[in-house]
Amino acid sequence: MARAAVAAGESTAPSRARLGWQTTSTLLFLLVMAVLARVPALLNARGVHSDAAIVGLQAMHILRGEWSWFLWGAGYQGSIDAILVAVGFAITGPSALTLMLVPLIGHLILVGLAFDMLRRSVGHGNALIACLPLVLAPQAVNGVALYAPRQWSITTVFVSLWLATQFADRSRGPLWLAGSGLTAGLAVYFDLFTLQMLPAVAVFALWCALSPLRRAAASSPGAAVRPRVAIWPLRIGGLVAGALAGALVVACSRAQPVADASKATLSLDRWQANWALLTETCLPYLLGLKMFVPDGTVGVVLWAPPPLMQAMQWMGLLAFAVAVVWAVVALARREVPPSVRRLGMLGLLGTISSVGGFLVSSMPEDVLSARYLAPIIWFAPFTLAPAAHALRTWRFGVALAPFVVTVGVGGWLAYGPYVQGPLPVRDARGVAKDEAALAIALRSWRGVRGCAVLAVLPVGFSVRGEPGRRPP
Repeated sequence: MARAAVAAGESTAPSRARLGWQTTSTLLFLLVMAVLARVPALLNARGVHSDAAIVGLQAMHILRGEWSWFLWGAGYQGSIDAILVAVGFAITGPSALTLMLVPLIGHLILVGLAFDMLRRSVGHGNALIACLPLVLAPQAVNGVALYAPRQWSITTVFVSLWLATQFADRSRGPLWLAGSGLTAGLAVYFDLFTLQMLPAVAVFALWCALSPLRRAAASSPGAAVRPRVAIWPLRIGGLVAGALAGALVVACSRAQPVADASKATLSLDRWQANWALLTETCLPYLLGLKMFVPDGTVGVVLWAPPPLMQAMQWMGLLAFAVAVVWAVVALARREVPPSVRRLGMLGLLGTISSVGGFLVSSMPEDVLSARYLAPIIWFAPFTLAPAAHALRTWRFGVALAPFVVTVGVGGWLAYGPYVQGPLPVRDARGVAKDEAALAIALRSWRGVRGCAVLAVLPVGFSVRGEPGRRPP
């Protein structure tokens, strides 16, 4: 028996090493692909828009000792993005590229957390395929992953979800769930936009708390197995305690004088107009059925795809719709593992909450309002989990390929002047050619003329008069 135990231990070690290598290599592939898919924006990081520029400006003031609970002019968004950008600026100095890399790092962490949650239930290959909509993503996701603010609040939601799944160890299960509840509350403080995700997060975390232990954990040598009835109260207590702590953070932040929730206003009077915008423009844009290209100003034009691409668009939409139906059916099938059903439920609730919030929100106005439906894509890997579990990797990949391709092409075309066909290019606006020339001219001026010009210019980033320094 001793020899058998030793042999079993020796055979287990290499398998664990292979599993670790498979996980690392697959995740690394996903992350590299996620960066490469965003090279057009990274090459043109100086084409930063005003919302992100304000975050950069606030970050520079944070480095000078100033503090605010919220982003400047946005009483519904916490200052986490500005704080993290300030950390980046402290390392690299103020730059537009750093301003873009900080939210991108948050997106990469999100991808890693989603992959880790999926691989435990559907395997590495299917988890990789299910995460591809986060890698080759539409503009609604790329606009958040590349331009602050918002990304870190979404990443915090995924941290909360990931923590809720770490309950296999009985002695630490309540602590993991407490962390899940706390980070969910922090996400709401970071951005009230995440409120629409809370129903899905809460149900998922509660399901995790009520789930039995994994067999591997329960059968490990020397493990004392407690009755389930004694475990559940501890887990639920930890989850509730963490949620109360998160709610306290939200309450303290909302008590600040600059707190403003007007952008989170909901009204049933909006549903008819929003329904038309949802079905005719925003949802088709998000899911790759329609593709828009920037027109060089502030608008977009509808791209006319060739017949083959049109067929692929409809095939992709059908594939995603079938996966949604599959997730619904899986909820009622006991033979589907509970972890897979949990993930499918998470994706479904996230999708339903996003659509419902969109219909009664006061914010949707035009095609770019598709960004308010981005949770559908963020939660898509979980929606796809039941289909991934039921199909072999190659079958799942073939079935999902049209959806991944059309969504990815739509996101690529949305880069506009930053791409030419399949190649990324540098654009004059993306490298801020005019702004750099203006900054050089202003630095060369002295006295009243320079002050008069600066007094009438809208300032996004402060222009510092250091010799040879370019604007960030």
